[in-house]
Amino acid sequence: MPATADRSPPPTRWWLHGLLFFATCATTFFVGGLSSGNPEIFFSPTSGGMYSTAIMGILLVHEMGHFTAARLHRVDASLPYFIPFPLPPIGTFGAFIRMRKPPRTRGSMLDIGYAGPLAGLAVTIIVCLVGLRLSEVVPISQLPKDSFMEGNSLLYLALKKLAHPEMGPGDDVFLHPVAWAGWLGIIVTSLNLIPAGQLDGGHVLYGLFGPKIHKRVARVFHFLVFFMGLIGLGCQMVLYHGPTVTVLREAGFLDTVLRGSGMFFWLVWAILLKYVGGEHPPVEDPGVPIGTGRKVAGFATLMVFVITFTPVFLSPAMS
Repeated sequence: MPATADRSPPPTRWWLHGLLFFATCATTFFVGGLSSGNPEIFFSPTSGGMYSTAIMGILLVHEMGHFTAARLHRVDASLPYFIPFPLPPIGTFGAFIRMRKPPRTRGSMLDIGYAGPLAGLAVTIIVCLVGLRLSEVVPISQLPKDSFMEGNSLLYLALKKLAHPEMGPGDDVFLHPVAWAGWLGIIVTSLNLIPAGQLDGGHVLYGLFGPKIHKRVARVFHFLVFFMGLIGLGCQMVLYHGPTVTVLREAGFLDTVLRGSGMFFWLVWAILLKYVGGEHPPVEDPGVPIGTGRKVAGFATLMVFVITFTPVFLSPAMS
């Protein structure tokens, strides 16, 4: 009698997940300690601990949202893999889980897709509000030389106004390390919700509309991301040409070009989308209805993408 193939899932490599988690805690602690905001202090363990706790909490809750939804739908999914990176300004390349095969239905795919961003966003909003309250409001003209301004989304603007209603049009916040983690949490949510490929937004789009709409929308967003990256690249190149910078400053357009240079990162993301923004693996039973409740949750998640979308990332503060 022929032997039956062993189809049981591979054993969980607890040591690897634990090692990556603690290594990422260490790299985010190191990076956070360098960002105390006090030029007289090279490294602050307090800042490192607060930043690491905040950013790791956001990433952990996000990934465990995916993991929990996957297990509830009996999808073989791994524990989160955290990616350490021991250099500023973030200290990590994020985290991900692996699904060893696609969910059975579009409804399952939808649940798994939105569970992570919505769970992570709840923590992100709390972290961001606390961090913004800990941050100092300063006139933009008085920001330290070589400072960078973080980009704004609709959600981030609302949180800044809620945390500091006294802030005027010429002011901004000098970010506390916890606020920096909260802003990064908004960026992570937004990037993951781009409706393309196997990103969270791609899962949601596939679950709501199926493969044909997913493919068309993914192509549109890939083009838009590439186009924004080209704008950022163009602005960066202009800033290296002294005579043009002088003309722009005299004409009052230099600040616009400075902000536009903060779109350069989209060019990097366009390259990454080449690998994760293409085809979406099919589900086993695509004809099973997804239900009204899931549709509402799916469309709400796409709205989260709208309010967290940040066109400009980091740009020079001073002209």
